[in-house]
Amino acid sequence: MSRATQIGTIWKLRAVYALLGVMLFYGVEQLFLNKYLHSSAARGYSTVAFIIALVVFDVPTGVLADRIGRKACLVAACLAQMTGLIVMGVSNRLWVYLAGSVLFGLYLCLFNGAAQAYLYDWLASQDRTKQYAKLQGTMYAWWMVGAGVANLCSGFVAHYWGLRSVYFLSIIPGLIALAVLRKLHEPPREQKAGAAWYSHVNDALQEIRANKHIISFALQFMAATVVLLTIGEFGQIYILSFGVSTIMLGIYWAIDAGFAAGGRAFAHGLQQHPRIAMVLFCVVLAVFASVHSAYGIGLFWLAYGLNEALANIAETEVQDATSTHIRATMLSMVSFASNAVAIPAVLIFTAYYRHHGIIAANRLTTIAVVAVLAVTMLTRPTTKHLSAEATR
Repeated sequence: MSRATQIGTIWKLRAVYALLGVMLFYGVEQLFLNKYLHSSAARGYSTVAFIIALVVFDVPTGVLADRIGRKACLVAACLAQMTGLIVMGVSNRLWVYLAGSVLFGLYLCLFNGAAQAYLYDWLASQDRTKQYAKLQGTMYAWWMVGAGVANLCSGFVAHYWGLRSVYFLSIIPGLIALAVLRKLHEPPREQKAGAAWYSHVNDALQEIRANKHIISFALQFMAATVVLLTIGEFGQIYILSFGVSTIMLGIYWAIDAGFAAGGRAFAHGLQQHPRIAMVLFCVVLAVFASVHSAYGIGLFWLAYGLNEALANIAETEVQDATSTHIRATMLSMVSFASNAVAIPAVLIFTAYYRHHGIIAANRLTTIAVVAVLAVTMLTRPTTKHLSAEATR
């Protein structure tokens, strides 16, 4: 494969990530929920519906990507995303918005495992898998750059054209991403001829039982997911509690996306030192949970970025420890377990927030997550991979 072709594939993937990140509704979604759904628990219900979709679809879509190919699942992901945007954008009732949230969950399930496995398989075909941590981190950073641009614009778009417009205008970058995806070629991968669908799950379970390394980093990924879907998902409520305007909310959320992009982009630098990354994250999260002023917004940004770095480190280690023919399935199973744990976590978080406020709810999640990460640090096997090439 020529150097130009290699660079072209990387840039096409980056473009897809960036375009799918340009979701204008992210930055002002809480305002939409307040105006059209009139429910103080709408955020919690929407998050739970989204997570349930992840739990239901994670493993099947992972198996699907291993069976029919990564590219086909990526195309399906774009279609699911655009359909979800339409449903959410036209909603006036909670159940309609929840249906859109389910479709958005389906989109993420189709995209995440397939996109990550696509990149790893493409690198494996060139004997460059040690570069995966760095490249995957930058891929997701491009997604966050797209989200940051969208968040920066969302407040202005919502202010001048209305809150519904942010959903419908987000369809445009989805269509462009679909066009870019059609230019990608399916990477070579190992396949088991005649293998039954359930054999992918069985093989993944066997690898999990035989490799404590996978279990350890799956727990780290689980903790990061819980933080993302509680403290992170309710972040707009936290920011609005300090009297932030519509336009400023979009700007603040864009800064948050920038920190997340930085966390993903520089995660490979901490790949050899996961315990240091976890200690730093736990300290920042604990300080954030104890602050009762607007200064906490800055700590929220920093904790969000470190949380993304932890997720990237964990996902890379799981990828490296997994056989290629079940790579998407394994990622989906880890995501499935994480989201299954997140459902009760979000329900508890929502109930606690409604009765005691957002700061108390953030503190509750912090205590639980720090406890899990402390146990993980004490029982973790030695990090086994990534040469110096991976940290260049």
